[in-house]
Amino acid sequence: MEDDFNIHNIRYIKAKTWTTDSFYRETKEKVELRKAEGCVTVEMEAAAFMAVSKFREVKLGIILYGGDDLSGVEWDSRSWNSRTEIRINLVQISLRICSSL
Repeated sequence: MEDDFNIHNIRYIKAKTWTTDSFYRETKEKVELRKAEGCVTVEMEAAAFMAVSKFREVKLGIILYGGDDLSGVEWDSRSWNSRTEIRINLVQISLRICSSL
C-alpha cells in the first residue's frame, strides 16, 4: 500500500488507530488514554476485518478515510456525505492495490 501511495504521490499518514465497537464507550478518560498511547484515529470496523483476515490467513490492509471529526465538543461532519469523488477515488486506489498482489 505504501509503495503504491508513494509511486502515485498520494499523501497519507501511517498512524496508530483505536478500534472500538461502540462510540458510547468512548468516555473522555478513554479518549485521553488512547491519545496518550499515540492513537490519532478511532473507528469501528477494522478489528473485525483483522480478526477474520488472521483466521483465514488472508492479506489485509486498512485504509481509513476521515470523513467526519468527532474529536471536539461538537460533531464536524466535514460534508462527508457529499464528497463522493473522494470515496470513488479510494475504491479505485484500493482495487489497483489489490490487483497488484
